[in-house]
Amino acid sequence: MNAPLEALEHATWRVTGLDCPDCAQTLSKAVALIPGVECADLNYASGMLLIDYHPDVDPRSLVVSAVQRGGYGLMLGDGSGAASDLEQSLWSRHRTTVALVGSGAAGVVGWTLSALTASGAITSAAGHALAVVAYLVAVGFGLVLLLPRALTSLRARSVDMNALMIVAVAGALALGEFSEAAAVVFLFAIGGWLESRAVAKTRGSIRDLMELAPQVARVRRDGTIVEAPPVDVALGETVIVRPGERFPLDAVVSSGISAADEAAITGESVPVDKVVGDRVFAGSLNTIGLLEVTVTAPATDSALARIVYLVEEAAAAKAPTQLIVDRFSRWYTPAVVALAVAVWVVPVVVTGSAGDLAAWSMWLSRALVVLVTACPCALVISTPVALVSAISRAARAGVLIKGGAFLELAAKTRAVAFDKTGTLTTGQLTVANVDAIDDRDSLDILRLAACLEVHSAHPIARAVVGQAHARGLELDDVAELVELPGRGVSGVVSGTRLALVSPSFATEIATVGDELATRIASAEADGLTVLVLAADGVAIGFLGVSDEWRPESRQVVDRLGAGGIAHTTLLTGDNERTAAAVAARAGVSAYSARLLPSEKLDAVARLRDRYGVVAMVGDGVNDAPALAAADIGIAMGGAGSDTALEAADVALMADDLLALPGFFALGRKTVAVIKQNVAFSLVVKVAVLVAAVVGLANMWLAVFADTGVALLVILNSMRLLGGTWAGTAALPVKSE
Repeated sequence: MNAPLEALEHATWRVTGLDCPDCAQTLSKAVALIPGVECADLNYASGMLLIDYHPDVDPRSLVVSAVQRGGYGLMLGDGSGAASDLEQSLWSRHRTTVALVGSGAAGVVGWTLSALTASGAITSAAGHALAVVAYLVAVGFGLVLLLPRALTSLRARSVDMNALMIVAVAGALALGEFSEAAAVVFLFAIGGWLESRAVAKTRGSIRDLMELAPQVARVRRDGTIVEAPPVDVALGETVIVRPGERFPLDAVVSSGISAADEAAITGESVPVDKVVGDRVFAGSLNTIGLLEVTVTAPATDSALARIVYLVEEAAAAKAPTQLIVDRFSRWYTPAVVALAVAVWVVPVVVTGSAGDLAAWSMWLSRALVVLVTACPCALVISTPVALVSAISRAARAGVLIKGGAFLELAAKTRAVAFDKTGTLTTGQLTVANVDAIDDRDSLDILRLAACLEVHSAHPIARAVVGQAHARGLELDDVAELVELPGRGVSGVVSGTRLALVSPSFATEIATVGDELATRIASAEADGLTVLVLAADGVAIGFLGVSDEWRPESRQVVDRLGAGGIAHTTLLTGDNERTAAAVAARAGVSAYSARLLPSEKLDAVARLRDRYGVVAMVGDGVNDAPALAAADIGIAMGGAGSDTALEAADVALMADDLLALPGFFALGRKTVAVIKQNVAFSLVVKVAVLVAAVVGLANMWLAVFADTGVALLVILNSMRLLGGTWAGTAALPVKSE
C-alpha cells in the first residue's frame, strides 16, 4: 500500500538489547510487514527504529508488541532526544538475567554431575540421567532468548543467526551431545549479552550529549521566578542560570558576567568569557557568575539538539565499506547453510557410506560446527561499531562528522584546499586604512562605502559598516543595489553611481589613476585586502581591510603533511600579493588568487583530477559551493552557524583549526581498525571452518569463532572512543 509522503506519520523508538546487525535487519523486516507500516528502518549502530505509518491504521501498538515479543526492550523518544521506558512486565525486564543465570547454573550442575559420574562418585546410570536433565534445563533457559528472536526471523521470511543456532542446538541434542548443546546455548547467550552491553556504551556516548541539558529551567515570569521544563520556555523569555548550573537552552546574555565551559558543545577546554550580548549554548556550564539570559531557540532546535540529531543521523548513514559488507552478508548466510548441508551429505555420498549411521552422525556433527562458526555476526559488526565510536569521539572533541563515508574519505585524502578569510585567518576583519585622492575626505570615502555595504552579511561588509558606525557617520539610503559575486557591490547614493569593488575589477569599470594604483599596490604588499570606491566611473579612493592571522595555521599545515596529505593550497578571491603573503606564512604548497565562486569550483575539480580525494576547508557561508564540490567539505565555527552545519560534511564546532589534523588522523585510524576487524574475522572463521571439516574443531571453538570474535571486534572498535585529540588534547597525527 503506497501513499503520498504527506499522508504518512512517523514514529521513533530506541531498541535495546540488540547484539548484532543481523538481528537488527531481521527485526526491521518483521516490523515492515506489520499492516499499516509503510516502511521501517532499524539502525544497529544507533539503535533507532524509525517507521512511516498510515494514521488511519496506526500500527504503533503492534510494532511495540512485535519488538518486545522478539525479546528486545523499547524506549520511546519524546521529540527532544530524551526517552522513557515503555511499560514492560517484570519478566520482560529481567528475562535476559534469568535466562543467563539459569542456563549457566544448570550447565554447571550438569558438568559437575558428569565429572562425578566419570570419577565413579555416583552411579553411571543415575549420574548420566541427572546430567542430561541439567543440560536440558540449561538449553531450555537459553532458548528463552534464542527462540523469540528466531521466530521473529522466520516471520520476516529470513533466517538469521538465532535460527541457525537453534538448528545447531537441535542437531547436537539429536546426536546426544547434551553438554555441547548446553555450552553452545550458554556461551552464545553470554556473548550476545556482552556484545549488547559493549555496543550500548558506544550508543550511550551519543545520548550522553543530550543529557547535558538540564531538565528544568528557572524562568522569570510576571515578576517571579518559576521552574519549567525547557520545552515549555518560549522564545524571548528570561532564564536565570546560577554558577555551577548548565544552560537549559540556547540564549544570549542579558545581564551579568561569567565564563562558560563549552567543551561538550565545541570541544574547547578553556572556559569562554560571557558578557551582555554574548551567545550561550544549551548544555554548556556556567562557571563563576549569576547570569540572566534571553532564550533564542526552542529546546528542540538548540545547538546541542542539532548536534545530537546530526551525529545520530551520521551513525545511521552507512559508509561504503559497510554497504559492501551488508551486500556480502545477504548471500553469505544462505551460502553457509548450503555449505553445512554439503559438509554433512557430500562426504557420506562420495565415500559410499550412505548406509552407515555413524558416518552420518560424524559428518552431521562437523556440519553443525560449520554452521555455528560461519555465522556472519563478527564480519557484519566490524564496520558500524568502529564508525559510531569514531563519530562519537569526534563529537566530544568538537568535530561534527555527518557520516562514516567521510571518515573513509579522510583516510584517502591527498589534497586540502583552504579558504583564506575565516580559515587561515580568524575572519575578525577591521578597516586598517582609508585612502582618498585629491582633496576628498577619507571619512566620506568610508561613509559612501558603508552605504553600499550596509545590507550585506559578508565579513568585509560588516567590518566597513562597523567602522562607519564607530566613527558616528550617518548613512544615506542606497538605490539600485547590485551584488557582484566575487567582485563587489554597486548602487546609487544621493544620485551618484557608486561601486565598491576589487582592484582588478575596478580597472575594468572605472578610471584608476597612476598615483592611486601605486597606493593600492603598496597596501596589498602589506597584506591588506583592498576595496576600490568608484564614483561615476572614476576611482576616488580605497579601503584597506586587515584580517588577524591564525598563528596555528603553519602548525596545522605541517601536521597535515606529516599525516600523508600530499598537497595543500589556498583558494581565495583576494589579490595576488595578499594571497602570496598568506600562503608563504601558512606554508601551503600553492595558491590561487582573485577567484570568483565559480572559479573555486573549477580549482577544486582540477585538484581532484590531479590528486584524487580533495577536502575543502572554509567558513561554511561564503564557501558553500566549493565545500559542496569537494569530496569532503569542512566548515569552520559550526557551533555558531546554522549555515555551516548544513553546508558542510564536517564542522569544526569551536572554530579551532588545530582540530583538522585530528579529523584526518581519526579517519586513518578508523579505516585501520575496520581493516583489522574484517581481516581478523575472516582469518579466524576460515581457520575454524577448515578445522571443522577435518574434525579438529568442536562446538566450543565454533562459538568462539562466532560470538567470541564478534566481542573482540567490538572491543577493538571501542578503542576509537578513547585516546586524545590532535591540537587540543591531541590524537596521534599518524595512523596506527
